[in-house]
Amino acid sequence: MNNTDYNLYKIFLYLYEQKSISKTANLLYVSQPAISYSLKELENQLGYTLFYRNSKGIEPTMEAKELYSYISTAFNIVKSGEDHIRSLNSLNVGCIRIGTPSFIGVFYLSSFIADFRKLYPGIKFEIISRSTADMVEMLETRKIDLIVDTLPISTTKKSVKKVALTRLQNCFAYNNKVFKDIEIKNVDDLKKYPLILPSATASIRMKLDEYMEARNTKLYPVFESWTTEMMLEMVRRGVGIGYFVKNVIEIQNDRENFNIITFNDDLPAVDVCAVYIEDFTTTALNKFIDFLTSERK
Repeated sequence: MNNTDYNLYKIFLYLYEQKSISKTANLLYVSQPAISYSLKELENQLGYTLFYRNSKGIEPTMEAKELYSYISTAFNIVKSGEDHIRSLNSLNVGCIRIGTPSFIGVFYLSSFIADFRKLYPGIKFEIISRSTADMVEMLETRKIDLIVDTLPISTTKKSVKKVALTRLQNCFAYNNKVFKDIEIKNVDDLKKYPLILPSATASIRMKLDEYMEARNTKLYPVFESWTTEMMLEMVRRGVGIGYFVKNVIEIQNDRENFNIITFNDDLPAVDVCAVYIEDFTTTALNKFIDFLTSERK
């Protein structure tokens, strides 16, 4: 078995992410020759060239890209273990990294975080908004601790747990100062107008597409976005009709400018759930999950 020095992999991670020997040396407080020597030592042990030099710095090889996915995951697991040990008997320190869409973060999750920090001010939060698929990858590689998103959320990990939190109603809405003569009686009529939809791999969009396919209808947006804020702004500017969780429309300061379209059939509701890996929960994360699933739902 090859007992490669832990520090060599640490240097590899910094080199991969910084793409610079000088930046890595500065961040690790060591000399550039020492970084170059360590890199050469790791390459000799592995039998592969890991970086190519160019005018801008260094670029990872194909082998380095393969290695990075494993080493970054391993370091994230180590960090989770350290965080877990530090928080075993205390909620005075810790960090909870949450992946969530912006609309859930703004109108739903923010109140829980604010109230939780009143009880445990030593716990800090980091919020990341990505596509559902990206957040699942980040959870599985331990780059985040928790996902709060709408179903469907697909993962291959057996130890991943999903806990239902709440159900949300969706709607189509438009700027009533721009679109004044809209006539929409059913979902087919939506195709007559420019549409603003969440990105195709967002869980809320996938649920909508399934709903439309069941009615032999497909929607073709003129604008797609990962962020609800951007979609709201496009609706305000009259770009088209947007698809939102109703609660998002209700909390807008200019709510009177938004008209919600009603149909004979209800649009699909979405279920918000908390997704995490049971094997890697910290005391702070467990406490926050309990907080989310309490009677405050």
